Amino acid sequence: MRIDRHHHHKKAGDNLAFVFFMNLAFNIIVLVGAFATNSMAILADFIHDMSDTISIALAWVLEHVAQRDSTDNYSYGYQRFSILGAVIISVFVIVMAFVILSEAIPRLFSPEGVDAEGMLIVAIVGIIFKSLSVYRLHDGETFNEKAILFHQLGDIFEWIAILILSVILIFWDGAPYLDPFVSIGIAIWLIFNLGRNLYKSLEVLLQKTPDNFDVDEFKSQILAIECVNHIDDFHIWSLDGIDSVMTLKVNVDFGENVEEIKKEIYNISNRYHVVDITIEFD
Repeated sequence: MRIDRHHHHKKAGDNLAFVFFMNLAFNIIVLVGAFATNSMAILADFIHDMSDTISIALAWVLEHVAQRDSTDNYSYGYQRFSILGAVIISVFVIVMAFVILSEAIPRLFSPEGVDAEGMLIVAIVGIIFKSLSVYRLHDGETFNEKAILFHQLGDIFEWIAILILSVILIFWDGAPYLDPFVSIGIAIWLIFNLGRNLYKSLEVLLQKTPDNFDVDEFKSQILAIECVNHIDDFHIWSLDGIDSVMTLKVNVDFGENVEEIKKEIYNISNRYHVVDITIEFD
């Protein structure tokens, strides 16, 4: 039995469209701010903020693709394109974080002067823009939304750090090394969180049992159905980190109404976001 559930991908597409246009507008502000202030932290943000925009555009397109119905070539539909987008985004952002590290570390040993007042203004604008994006994504369900959410949260932390840094530099001219130091901290934060999201996305692609699926509990509920004796050849995997596919073979008493048993199994499975169920009786 197949249950169509594309609503979370449609919602994800709308959320990512909003965030994309917010980031695109903000890229221009950051680019001007980076050159105007000579801040490595702001320039580093522009580099990975541009990667944000590209990543979000890709995620937006792939979430749109994920809404398509199944075809002969893609019999389970296109939902896994959402996971593909999450993998590409995570890898891309991790690479860009290492680029930031390569630019920021040398500046620790040869710091340059920055325009602290200009940094303060850009940081305030950055916090406003990024907070709007995080609010839009905070209840997202797809891995794509989660990947972008982590990145936007990283941006907020970065802009808060830059704001604090700019205030320090306004009153203390002797601490220019703090600018690249902040960039390094944020890059490490991105590598850790996007690395974790990449790991989770790859688990889905490798058909690991979904994290929110308790196999023992599910089997016990099926075995509690009257006339069900045991379960054989049980398989469960996720399409996109949300919806799952399941196949199982159920041994029942001979002559029982298997349609009623099947209906009960469907009802139990629906609570676990199982949208495609294949049941064989013996």
